[in-house]
Amino acid sequence: MSGAVLSILAACSAGERPGGGGGYDSLLRIADGMVQTDPLNAVPLYRRAHELNPGSPEPLVRVGQAMLLVGNPPEAAAAFQDALKLRSNDPDALRGLGAALIAMDQAELALGQYEAAMRADSNDPRALNGAGVALDVLGRHDEAQARYAEALRVDPNYLPARNNYGLSLVSSGRYPEAIDVLLVAARHPEASPRTRGNLALAYGMQGEMEQALRWLRADMDAVSANRYLAYFGQLRSAGPAVAAASIRANPEYYPRGGSRQ
Repeated sequence: MSGAVLSILAACSAGERPGGGGGYDSLLRIADGMVQTDPLNAVPLYRRAHELNPGSPEPLVRVGQAMLLVGNPPEAAAAFQDALKLRSNDPDALRGLGAALIAMDQAELALGQYEAAMRADSNDPRALNGAGVALDVLGRHDEAQARYAEALRVDPNYLPARNNYGLSLVSSGRYPEAIDVLLVAARHPEASPRTRGNLALAYGMQGEMEQALRWLRADMDAVSANRYLAYFGQLRSAGPAVAAASIRANPEYYPRGGSRQ
């Protein structure tokens, strides 16, 4: 724990008051401001906030989210489970536990968490998307695609679901549909290199190598882009079943750890 974090803990503890005010609010605000860049040092602040207000699940949920950011799914799962003991239908805790379980290769259990989140809110695009990821990992691709489509019906601008839907369509050999879905995501101002890479894969699997190269070059040099083009060509020559299995086994497209979400 850094000296700065120790100073924050001391300062916030001095101003704490029962019931979660004062130090509790300050700790959450400070930790939230640093979690994306320094998640490990945010965790002690969240844990101290939980000590100040032990009936609230929010600090535990945020501990779990921070642990996912640093790639520690067992610790994340434990924090989400503790949060669910305080609020059994907390949607953030249910989704977070689902992500941690996928990272631990327990997709069937993860699916149960996402389904519980959907029972609490059937129009939660994040839960629908998470369920799609779990179903894809389980090899139930038609069901996964139905979940992604439902997430996009609820929120057409929810990029994680659109990205995952397109990739699932690619791995099912439905390349024209995948291109239609992924083009919308890749043209969005907040599109990620992963989305553009998935679109390049879809074009490559359809044999449109010039379009594939165009999207690859948005994020990489010519040597790297040509390496991917060669990979796409190998996939095409291997046949649909082998290609689909290779894509699903490739961590660049189907990473463990819930990062597709």
